[in-house]
Amino acid sequence: MVRSEIKSVSDLAGKDIAIEDGQSASGASIRTAISAAGAPDAQLSESHVRAIDRLVGGEVPAAVLALVSPEAAEWFPEIKGFKLFRIALSSRS
Repeated sequence: MVRSEIKSVSDLAGKDIAIEDGQSASGASIRTAISAAGAPDAQLSESHVRAIDRLVGGEVPAAVLALVSPEAAEWFPEIKGFKLFRIALSSRS
C-alpha cells in the first residue's frame, strides 16, 4: 500500500518501505520483487510500530501489508487516500 502521491513502484526508488517484523524472513524475496517491479534501491524498514501505522502516520510512503496468494490479493480492500500495488514475489506466486 502506498500514499496517494506514489504513482508507480518506480516512485519508491531510494525510499523506505515499512515492513512488519514477522515478514522479515521473506525480506530477500520482497526486495527482489520490488526491485523487479521498478524500485531497485528501495529499502525495507522494520520497526516496533506496525507498518500500516507508519504509512498512515506519514513516516514512510509505502508499507508491505500482506504476503498472500494472487487470488487473495485481488480481494484486498481499497482504502481511501491510498493505492495498492500487487507485486508477485515470483512467477509462481
